[in-house]
Amino acid sequence: MGGFFIPTVFSRRMNIEPDQKALKSRLRREIRDRRRRIDHAMRRQWDDQINLTLLERASQSRPGVVAAFLPFDGEPDLSPALAGLAGRGVTVALPVIQDLPGKSAITFHAWNANIQLRHNRYGISEPVGSVLIPVPEIDLVLVPLVGWDTSGGRLGMGASFYDRLFQPFAGQDKPERVGVAYDLQKIDSVPCDPWDVLLHGMLTENGWFTFGG
Repeated sequence: MGGFFIPTVFSRRMNIEPDQKALKSRLRREIRDRRRRIDHAMRRQWDDQINLTLLERASQSRPGVVAAFLPFDGEPDLSPALAGLAGRGVTVALPVIQDLPGKSAITFHAWNANIQLRHNRYGISEPVGSVLIPVPEIDLVLVPLVGWDTSGGRLGMGASFYDRLFQPFAGQDKPERVGVAYDLQKIDSVPCDPWDVLLHGMLTENGWFTFGG
C-alpha cells in the first residue's frame, strides 16, 4: 500500500512556518485519527508483516540489545517479535517514565516474559523492578511515532522523551534509531525543531528502509 501524504507548507531548509507548534498539533490529530480507523483485520495483517520483517532483520544483523515499545494509541504491536528475540537470547528493553524535577524523562529497562508489567500514567505498559539498560549498550532502538518522512524526520506525541534521550547520540550510528509505524503515517515533510533527532530508518508493513544509504 502506498504512503498517505498530508501536504504541509514546511521547508526543512527555510523554516517559514509561523506557528510550528500548531502545525505539529494539527498533523498529530489527523494522523492519529487515520491510524485509529485502520480495519482490525488489516491491522493484524500489517502487524504480522512488521513482526516477521523485524525477526528476519534481527537474524541478519544479530543485535545484542534491542530497545522497543509496547503498543499505545493504535501503534503497531511488536510483542510477538520481542518475545521471539528474548527467546533467542537478545536483551530486550522497554521505556520507563521517570518523574524528575522539572521534566520527566524515559530510561530503558530489561524485559522478558518473567518480568512484570504495569501501566504508567499514560496507560502504557512498562517493566517493574528490572535492570536499567544504558543507552550506549543498545544496538537497535525501535522508536514509536505519529508521523514520518523519507528524510528521517519523526513526529512524536509532543513530550520530546526520545529526542532528549538520544540527542547526545544524534550524530552516531549506535544505537541505530528505526521508527516503527504504518505506511499511511508517512507525510511529505515532518516539521523539525533544532532538538529533533532524525531516524536512521523505518520499519513498516512494506519493509525495512534505511535513510541516506
